[in-house]
Amino acid sequence: MKLGIPTDDGKTVSGIFGRANSFAVYDTDTAELIVLANEGIGAEHGAGTGAASFLAEQGVSKVLAPELGPKALSALSSAGVAVARVEAGTKILEVVRRA
Repeated sequence: MKLGIPTDDGKTVSGIFGRANSFAVYDTDTAELIVLANEGIGAEHGAGTGAASFLAEQGVSKVLAPELGPKALSALSSAGVAVARVEAGTKILEVVRRA
């Protein structure tokens, strides 16, 4: 399973989903962690839904984030991606261990 986590520094969970600097994608099967730039960070509208689509395209099946807007939640749900709330500032590796 692939987990998607918003991050601004590549080490901790960002407090913002759609406008986070990047997304950590952790593969629970291989224990591989990659950090991908959020290309939609500067979008005038729809940053959350764009981020949701981007993570779904990466094969993410669960998003771990502190807060998501209703449109991002709907987009993730439509793509079959589960969502779990986690605290902003938590280390990414700690969050994936708990997932």
